Amino acid sequence: MGQIFGLKLRYLRTRSQLTQVELAQRLQLASHAHVSNLEAGRFDPSLEMIVTVAEIFAVRVEYLIQDRLPADAAEEYQRESSTSARSAHSFGPRLAQLRIETGNTQAQLADQLGLAAQAHVSFLESGKKLPSVDLLLRVADLFGVPVDSLLSPE
Repeated sequence: MGQIFGLKLRYLRTRSQLTQVELAQRLQLASHAHVSNLEAGRFDPSLEMIVTVAEIFAVRVEYLIQDRLPADAAEEYQRESSTSARSAHSFGPRLAQLRIETGNTQAQLADQLGLAAQAHVSFLESGKKLPSVDLLLRVADLFGVPVDSLLSPE
């Protein structure tokens, strides 16, 4: 994912006429070197970084993390400004809500997602652990919901 994310980050940054230094400041990074490394695909971004980039450029998280979506498709994945702010920490409560709505136990959900133990689901739901990008995509697929809905308080 790092390489594709990097291409999209560079595309969004240059389209917005921002330098790496300016973007680093908006991301509250100590140095533009981190932006450079993200754009070059040398670092994989954290989920929190992905959500912050999506907020800065008003695009859906799905656009940033789906490798099948080309960098120049950003316009198709613009986010409505009226939508509530997304946060990686909204994932846990949304996961619990969806699990309960579908009548699953934590153990059943862990099994459906291919996780080793029910404790993993418990840590995710309580916010003690954030999902990987891969797990975020699997949860969205399992429940048939958009990725961004998993990161928005509802």
